[in-house]
This record gives sequence, C-alpha cells and structure tokens, in this order.
Amino acid sequence: MRPLRSLLGAVGTMTLVLASVFATGSAQAASSAASAVSPTISPAAPSQLVPAGDHITCDTGNFCAGVWDPTVNQWRVFFLYACSRYYLSNWHGTGEVMNSQTDNAQATIYGQNGNVIQTFPVSTDAPDVDWEPVWSIRNC
Repeated sequence: MRPLRSLLGAVGTMTLVLASVFATGSAQAASSAASAVSPTISPAAPSQLVPAGDHITCDTGNFCAGVWDPTVNQWRVFFLYACSRYYLSNWHGTGEVMNSQTDNAQATIYGQNGNVIQTFPVSTDAPDVDWEPVWSIRNC
C-alpha cells in the first residue's frame, strides 16, 4: 500500500508544479499586453477609434491625425480643431493625416528640436506619416 501512496503523492506534486508553470506563463502574457500605452496629445483633443483596415475621415474645420493604438488594436484619430501646437506622447509607427481645415490653413509637423518635418495643405488626400520622429503638430 505504501508504494501506491508514494506514487499518488508524486503524481499530485507534479500536477501542482505543472499548474503553477502554466499559470505563470499566462500571467506573463497578460502583463506584456497590459504594458502597451495609448497614444495621447496635449492639449487634449477629441478622438475616436477606427477599425484596422479603414481609412480616417475628417470633418471640415479639422486637421486629423491617425495613429495606431496598441491597447485596443485600432486606429485612434485625433481631431485638431482649435489652433494650437499639440505635443505627442507614445505615437509610434506609421499613420495617416488629413487636413480638412478652412481658409487654406496649413498644418505642420515638427521634430524634437522644433525642426519642420513636413507641411500639409488643405486636401482630401490622406498621406501616410512616420510618427517616430514627430514630437508636435501645429494645425494652423
């Protein structure tokens, strides 16, 4: 009877060890997903989510900037209406912009040192933008 108890004890111990290994693996996967950060802009501006594969739309009067939001796996489109210099945080990868402002207002994106990277005249086009070197946007 003793060998049977020892065998059952060993099987039980192995089961607990394996369960703890699998539980730890799941926790690590969840924590890396939770470490993703949403892109933000300051001063704050309205935004909306757009599903992957769709293009941004931009209401008249706005300069719209789309960036990938890894926390929801969708595009986050910011609507910049008020004339200001907007500072970006956690903007990575490539996105789209659209300048639907009025009175031929031109939008400009700037690098870390305030250098002009690109300007965008009023247009219905939605060109791609590499957000990595961009630190700020002036929409007017």
